[in-house]
Amino acid sequence: MLTKKEILIVEDNAINRMILSELLSSEYKVLEAENGQEALQVLEKHRDEVSLILLDITMPVMDGYTFLSIAKKDPSLASIPVIVATQSDSEADEVAALSHGATDFVGKPYKPQIILHRVASIIHLRETAAMINQFQYDQLTGIYSKEYFYQRVREFLRQNPGKRCDIICSDIENFKLINDVFGVAAGDQLLCGIAELYRKMTGHHGIYGRLNADQFVCLLMHDGDYTDEMFIGASEQVNALSNARSVVMKWGIYSVEDRNVSVEQMCDRALLAARSIKGQYGKYFAYYDDKLRDELLRQQGIIDSMEKALGEEQFLIYLQPKYRIRDDGLAGAEALIRWKHPDWGFQSPAEFIPLFEKNGFITKLDQYVWDKTCSYMWEWDDKGYPPVPISVNVSRADIYNEDIADILMQTVQKYGLSPSRLHLEITESAYTENPNQIIETVGYLRDLGFIIEMDDFGSGYSSLNMLNQMPIDILKLDMKFIQSETAKPMNQGVLQFIMELARWMHLGVVAEGVETREQLERLIETGCDYVQGYFYAKPMPEREFEELLKVQPAGEEAWNREKEEFENRYQSQVLLVADEDSGYRGRVQRAFSKYYQVVEAVDTGSALGYISIYKDRMGAVLLSNALPGGDSYCVLKAVKEEKGVWDLPVIVTGPPDIQYEQQALELGAADYADKPHSEESLWRRVLHAVKLASFQKRERDLQEEAYRDHMTGVLNRRGWEMAVRALEREDAPFAFYLFDLDNLKQINDTLGHIEGDRLIQEFSRVLRTRTRRTDILARYGGDEFMVIMKLMKSEKDILKKGEEICHAFSNIYFSDQLTVTASVGIAVWNAEDSAEEAIKRTDMALYRAKTNGKGGCYLWRE
Repeated sequence: MLTKKEILIVEDNAINRMILSELLSSEYKVLEAENGQEALQVLEKHRDEVSLILLDITMPVMDGYTFLSIAKKDPSLASIPVIVATQSDSEADEVAALSHGATDFVGKPYKPQIILHRVASIIHLRETAAMINQFQYDQLTGIYSKEYFYQRVREFLRQNPGKRCDIICSDIENFKLINDVFGVAAGDQLLCGIAELYRKMTGHHGIYGRLNADQFVCLLMHDGDYTDEMFIGASEQVNALSNARSVVMKWGIYSVEDRNVSVEQMCDRALLAARSIKGQYGKYFAYYDDKLRDELLRQQGIIDSMEKALGEEQFLIYLQPKYRIRDDGLAGAEALIRWKHPDWGFQSPAEFIPLFEKNGFITKLDQYVWDKTCSYMWEWDDKGYPPVPISVNVSRADIYNEDIADILMQTVQKYGLSPSRLHLEITESAYTENPNQIIETVGYLRDLGFIIEMDDFGSGYSSLNMLNQMPIDILKLDMKFIQSETAKPMNQGVLQFIMELARWMHLGVVAEGVETREQLERLIETGCDYVQGYFYAKPMPEREFEELLKVQPAGEEAWNREKEEFENRYQSQVLLVADEDSGYRGRVQRAFSKYYQVVEAVDTGSALGYISIYKDRMGAVLLSNALPGGDSYCVLKAVKEEKGVWDLPVIVTGPPDIQYEQQALELGAADYADKPHSEESLWRRVLHAVKLASFQKRERDLQEEAYRDHMTGVLNRRGWEMAVRALEREDAPFAFYLFDLDNLKQINDTLGHIEGDRLIQEFSRVLRTRTRRTDILARYGGDEFMVIMKLMKSEKDILKKGEEICHAFSNIYFSDQLTVTASVGIAVWNAEDSAEEAIKRTDMALYRAKTNGKGGCYLWRE
C-alpha cells in the first residue's frame, strides 16, 4: 500500500490539535506534541519519517522560537520544513518565525484549504530538493560520489577493526585528450562503462565510487597479492567497451594498515601510486611505498618555504582579463597567484594551493593578494585609467575568520577604494559546508558593498537548491562545466536554464575557461554576460594588464556603463497589477518598480491583453477578485489554460473570505492576500510565489533531464521508479504491461547495433501512438519497456490493449531477413499491496507469454 507521509503537530491547545489532526489525518499520518520539549522527544524517535512540522509559537515548557533554534542547529532536523502558526494580524510574528528558520506561516484561526495547500506544496518541494540534491550518487555514472564513498568506508573500517583491506584507485592516462578528440559524450560513455566494470569487479564484496573526473576507487578485502594479469584483464574489459579508444589505465593500491590515516589520505595515497606510473609502458599498478613518501617530503619542503617566500615577495599576482560579450570591452580581471621560487623556479598553484588550504597558510596568502590587488587598482586610478573591478579569491578558511569583514574593509580603505571595486570569489562548494554561517558572513560583506561572485558554479549541484538564499551578485560558471555544456546540443544541456535562472534572480554571469570560438558562440546564444579564458587572454603580469587598461575608454565611462546595465537587470521582468483601485496600483508601483517593470490593468480585458503582450517576460500577476469587466477569475483560468504562461504565479487579492480563498486556490492561484495589507507583507507573498514557481520549473527541467531515456524519449528506469512512487490511489486499478522485444539480439547480431537501436525507437513510437497522454511509458531495460495505464477496470480491455500494441509492432516492415515481434506480460494492481509485487506478477506473466511463442500476450490472474 502507498505509505502515508508523517506530520508532527506541535500545539498546546488540545482543541486546535484535534482540528488540525482531523483535517490532515485523511492524507497524512499525524503525530502530536503539546510543547517544544515534547516535540523534540517525538523527533528523537521519528526524525527520519517526519515530512513536515506544524508549530505553534506560544506554548508552555518550551515555546516555538526555542524549538526552532534547537532544531535548526541539529543537521538531522534542520532539513525538515516547519510551518509556524501566527496570529493573522501579527506581521512581527511572521517575520520573527521566518528569521528563526521557519519555512512558511499560516494564520489563526486555521483555514483548512490554506493549510492543506501549504502543507502539500512544501512537502513536495522538500522531497524534490532532497531528490535533486542527493549527494550519495555521482550524477553521470550512478555509483557512489566521492563524499559518500568516504563516509561508507569510514563506517566499514570502524565496524571491522580487525579486517585487512586495500584501497584501489584507477586513473586514465590522457583522459582530456579522449574528450578533445572524440568528444565529451564519448568520454562520458567511457566513464559509465568503467563504473559498470567497478560494479562487476566489486559486487557485494566491497565499496566503490567515483572520486573525480576519470578517477574511480574501491575498498576491497585483502585476498592475496595483486598481479599484472588482474589489471591487464580489467584494462581489456575497459577497451572492449564500444566507446573505448586504446584506453590506458593505471591502478594504485594503498594497504590499509594505519587506521589513524583518514580515508581521504588513503585515497590520495592510492592515487599518488597510480600517477607514479603514468607514461610507463608495461606498468599496470603500483603500491604506495617509500618512493611516494618522497613526494610527501617534497610537499613538506614547500610548506617549510612558504613563510620565507611570502616575506621575500616570491609570490606574484597575475591578472586574467574578463570581457563583456556584447561589445568585447574589458570588464575587469581575476587576480591569480603565482610562485617564483629562487631555486625551483615557477611552482604550480595546483601543487601548493591545496597544501596551503590544508595547513591554514592560505589565509595569509589571500590577504597578501587582496592588498597587492588593491595597491594595483590605486596605482591605475592615480594614472587615470578606467576604474575596472578585480576579483580575488576568498577561501573557506577566510570565511570562518571572524575578522574577515574588518580586514577587507581596512584593505580597501587603505587605498581609498570603494568595496564594489573588489569582487570576492567564493567557491560553490563552500556554501554547502556550513550554509547558515556562510550566508550570514557573506551577506554582511555584501551589505558593506563588496560584490559577491559564486566561483566554480556548476562543479556541484547542492547550491542550485540553496541559490535563492545565497547573498550573491554574480555566478561564475566552472570551466569544466562550460566545456561540457557547450559540447552538448542546445536542447540537452542545462546551460540555458541556468542563464534564465540567473536573469530572473538579477545575477550577472561570467563563464570561465572559454577556449574556442564555438564555446563563445554558444554563450552568446544563451545570453551570457562576461567571459574569461585563453580564447581572449591568458593570465598575465600586472604591467601587461596595465597596457590593456591604457587603450580602454577613459574615466568613469566604461564602469558606469556596467553599473547601469547591472541595475537595468531588475527591469527585465513584468509585474502585472490588475486592480480597480488606482491608489492600490500606485502603491504596488512604488514597492516594485525597482525590481520589475510594473504594468497596470483596470479591467479583465486589459489584464488579458497585457498577459498576451508580455507573456515571454511576465514574472507575476496581482489579481483583484473584484476587477471590473466580468468574472475576474476568468483571468486566472485563462493563465492556467494558456501553454506559454500556465506556470505564471498569480496572487489573488480581496477581502478576508474563506470561500474566495478556496476558489482562488482551487483554480491554481499561488496565494490569496487579504486586503488591506502592508507593502512588506505583499512583497513577501510575491517573492514566495515567484520562488515557488521558479523552483517548480527547475524541478520539471531537471527531472526531464535526469529521468528521460535519450534514445526513445520515454522515461528511463529512474524516471519509471519516480513515476510509480507518485501514483495516486484514486487512479486504481492500474494495468502494468511489461513488453519484451523478441528479436533485438538477433537484429544486433545480424544487422548491427544501429539497426537494433532503430528497432527500439520504432517500438517506442508504437507505444506513443497506442497509449493515452496520461499513461506512463518507460524503457525498463535494454529490450524491455514498461507501461502503466490508469483506471483500467475491464480485464477484457486490458488484454485487448496489450494485443493491439503487439499486433501494431509486428506489422512494421523492418527487414527482408527478419520479422519483428514483441511479447507482453500484464498484471492488474489495485494499490492494495506494493507496486514491487505487481511488477513481479508482470514479470511472471511475461515469462508465460514467451513460453507460448514470440509475440505472445498474457494477463496474470491469481
